[in-house]
Amino acid sequence: MNDLTTPMSYPPEPFPRPMAYPPPPPFAPYRTTPPKPRAGLVLVIACAVAFALAALFAWLYVAADGDRDTATARFEDTKRELADVRARTGSAAEAQSSAEAHNDDLEAENAALTACVKAVQHYLWDGLTGAARTPAFNAMYDACQ
Repeated sequence: MNDLTTPMSYPPEPFPRPMAYPPPPPFAPYRTTPPKPRAGLVLVIACAVAFALAALFAWLYVAADGDRDTATARFEDTKRELADVRARTGSAAEAQSSAEAHNDDLEAENAALTACVKAVQHYLWDGLTGAARTPAFNAMYDACQ
């Protein structure tokens, strides 16, 4: 019926035939430069911030150490001044007690001399005559010893 010389006729296909694989994507040119990684940029920024913070804290440490040295020196100076003031206060208290003792001695001597002066005044100025002069002289002698 069909020989090889006559072409075979096939019934027309109403729909196109489905493909076995999906069609290839449209042509996209390759990138010549790779995308820049953001992780590297973030890492560089984080390192810079960490370095700046380390420098800040180092400066604060050195400044605080200098302030501590200054405060320690001032404290030592103040402590020496306080010791000097305490020494002067102690010596002033000793001088005051010595002066008070000296004043007490002077007051006692003054009382004794006052009695002597009154006896001398009585003997010399009261116009004593005769027998009244001997007891006045004896009183003056006793008071002025």
